[in-house]
Amino acid sequence: MTRFTFGRQARRLLVTVLLLVLSPLALSATWSVIAVDTRTGQVIIASATCVAQGRFSEGLLSKGLMDIQAIVVPGVGVAAAQAGVDRTRENQQLIYAELKKGTSPDRIIEMLSEDPGFDRRQFGIVDMQGRCAGHSGSSNGAASLAVADSIPAAGIYFSVQGNILASDDVVHLAVEAFKAEGGTMADRVMAAMEAADGEGGDRRCTCESEPIPDAPCDGKTSHVAYLLVANADDPEGESFNDGQYSLFIDVTDENIRPDENANPVITLRMRYDRWKARGFLAPGLSGNGLYDTGVAR
Repeated sequence: MTRFTFGRQARRLLVTVLLLVLSPLALSATWSVIAVDTRTGQVIIASATCVAQGRFSEGLLSKGLMDIQAIVVPGVGVAAAQAGVDRTRENQQLIYAELKKGTSPDRIIEMLSEDPGFDRRQFGIVDMQGRCAGHSGSSNGAASLAVADSIPAAGIYFSVQGNILASDDVVHLAVEAFKAEGGTMADRVMAAMEAADGEGGDRRCTCESEPIPDAPCDGKTSHVAYLLVANADDPEGESFNDGQYSLFIDVTDENIRPDENANPVITLRMRYDRWKARGFLAPGLSGNGLYDTGVAR
């Protein structure tokens, strides 16, 4: 009897482990902006989500949102994998490998469609040839879409995608803000992030949503947010997003300071402006691997 009971418990444990490994991590209620500058080879990705930082670090083998979402190939292209994101990272590795081969984003989406979890996933892909492709699975809920656009005169191509948003306007206004903003491509991405946040962003998050950072709160629509800028000559790492990039600003419910804001997008803007004030303004940023969490400066 004791042996049978142990076996049943072991089987339950095995099933639980398999479910954790094989089921997708729900990066639902997420929006992201990806962009490339075909003149300089610079690529940028920024994103925010109502998934708390603790959910990434507890049993998900992920350091945070960027770690599992961003696919970065300096000088080649950039992509976002979200919604029912593949926690095995096979999707992300496929996108990374195919971008490096020069495969078109449309073809990459076709390849991803062979994944049984395709209908739960959302992707946005942009490459240095100005080719864009997106996918929003049928299981991603209301206000789930991806919109690509460009500023041909500036050699800039970009895409905004999101799911479980306050409305479709979250994405559409982000696209408009990106195009209306002047300055660097990073300035445009930051403006798009703010526009999405201002339109309600992730509809599940409010200032009352736990965890609650010890800081003032103005219109919170996410728990975490980040901005990553990679120049064409930034060294790549061993995986799809672990290179030495020119800029990575990471804002989480765990590292927001009392003199910042509990709204991660507002704090992202504060840290971005501090970074600019240090003199890192030129599009051709030095590949210094700057990592600014707002805690260790």
